Amino acid sequence: MKRKLLLPAMAGAIMLSLAGCGHEHVWVEATCSTPKTCSECGETEGEVADHKWIEATCEKAKYCEVCGETDGEPLSHEWLEATYEEPKTCSLCGLTEGESLPAPYGIENNITFENLQDMELPFAMAFKENGQIVDKEGMWIETENAKISFGEITSKPSEMEGYTDITIPYQMTFSATVYQDIDIYSGSYGWGLSFPKFSVGDYYTGLVVPDRSTYTGGGDTDFLQSAKTYEWNENVYSIGFSNSEETSYSKSDWDYNGNIAFTTYNFKADETYVIIIPNCFDGAVFYIERNGSTEVNSENNYTIEETEEYIFDEEHGADYYIFYRLSDIINN
Repeated sequence: MKRKLLLPAMAGAIMLSLAGCGHEHVWVEATCSTPKTCSECGETEGEVADHKWIEATCEKAKYCEVCGETDGEPLSHEWLEATYEEPKTCSLCGLTEGESLPAPYGIENNITFENLQDMELPFAMAFKENGQIVDKEGMWIETENAKISFGEITSKPSEMEGYTDITIPYQMTFSATVYQDIDIYSGSYGWGLSFPKFSVGDYYTGLVVPDRSTYTGGGDTDFLQSAKTYEWNENVYSIGFSNSEETSYSKSDWDYNGNIAFTTYNFKADETYVIIIPNCFDGAVFYIERNGSTEVNSENNYTIEETEEYIFDEEHGADYYIFYRLSDIINN
């Protein structure tokens, strides 16, 4: 009787063991396409995983690196404008378009700018006859540097729409002493002088606005007005200026040191430049010879005409001049 009672219990145990899977699951982790899954029997557990997104670029929309699903659109290029070293470039993907800009004349010729300040520069004075420079035996001239002092520099909207007027006033004073050995020469004489003058040009093309740099005579007021149209990197613009100049001089009485007679000339020039440049333009250049004027020009007449003269010639490079950027002058 006891054996018959044990048989049903053993049979229940066998049936229970046959109802299980019969193996240990080998799980494959869930992806954005399928939940956690047993690779042996296909049984699943839980939910699908989140997408693994790769952020959008200029070429591709945001996408899942697992299943390839996309979200949204590709980004727009964020362009950095072309420079003199690099073409137009997308800051996101590095794609380039076109070519780099041509280098301005100022970069190619190593123009550097200084701060405008009072200065001293040489000027020249010489004996002249019939408009020509001459040497006079028994006579000579000694000069001191010209002193240049700037007044208040102002800017205002020009009458020309889209342009700015920059006014730069300055005064220049200088002196020269004429010596005469009366044992050698006691006649009359004429003289001429050249003092340092500013010029105006364009940083991008290197072309100057027509100008003159030498003055002869005294006690006169001169007025010079000129302009030039430029084309650079598909932009067309103009730079112009007017220059009013009032000069005067005085002469001391003759004094003597033995047989040497001498007199001193004191000169003064009041200059006012009004320079017209496009609004927000950084290419207008105001410049002067670093060594001032060292020779008197024998020409008496000056013709202002359209020119293709460049800032530099074959003899003179950037070190020959002191350069000022007009946009820096008015912003300082």
